[in-house]
Amino acid sequence: MKTFLKVLRIIGMLLCLTGTVWFMLPLVRRGVGIGMFFGAGVCLMGFLLLYYYRRAKERSPRCKLFVRVLSGLYGLGIGWCVYLTVLLCTAASQAVPANADVLVLGSQVYSIEHLGVSLQNRVEAAGKYLLAHPEAKCIVTGGQGDNEPCTEAEAQRHALIRMGVEKERIFLEDKSKNTRENMNFAREVARENGVGETVAVVTQSFHMYRALKLAENAGFTPYALVAETDPLLFPLYYGRELLSLTKWQAERLILER
Repeated sequence: MKTFLKVLRIIGMLLCLTGTVWFMLPLVRRGVGIGMFFGAGVCLMGFLLLYYYRRAKERSPRCKLFVRVLSGLYGLGIGWCVYLTVLLCTAASQAVPANADVLVLGSQVYSIEHLGVSLQNRVEAAGKYLLAHPEAKCIVTGGQGDNEPCTEAEAQRHALIRMGVEKERIFLEDKSKNTRENMNFAREVARENGVGETVAVVTQSFHMYRALKLAENAGFTPYALVAETDPLLFPLYYGRELLSLTKWQAERLILER
């Protein structure tokens, strides 16, 4: 039994080290952010708990109790992350119906000609759908950040027109600063321009669950149109989304009381 537990402990430590390396992959693309540090920190904490657990048990009763409580809380946290991951995967698997219009979520732009990787992938996914469904309308969303030379919506419209989508089919929501505002302001634009309630929400898989729920809250009937994610940047976005989803779930719990 002791040998079996020792093997499990070693496997767990190796998995934690592998997870730490995986969360640091965005550095290859010069990507740095809270999601990367959060994920790497969680993995390192797991490694340290596994490495010192037996030693701590052999020390004072107080130390033993502390390590057990900390390990229990860590296990609950991992379980919560697994639950959120299942939600993310489930949301991204939904199929888009044939009668859907399109709603593209904004992201970083560097100029009207130069979109960030995430937004470029969203525009390409939306453009392919719009060219294949010429009756579909499109709302592009996103205001202008402090470090952006134009609104995210305007840059998206410019890119879609270059792909061959008629400008008459594209409507701008250019005031929002976050996903919640994307959806609420886009609903107003939809009502004003005859865009249907059934929409294909275009974003990356890691962001899709929260996006669909916020779209529902705004009055849409949303479906997932998943854009590609740079695999080297995915750990950064995934870790950040786990934090965002946790914050959002806590806000919902408080506001619904």
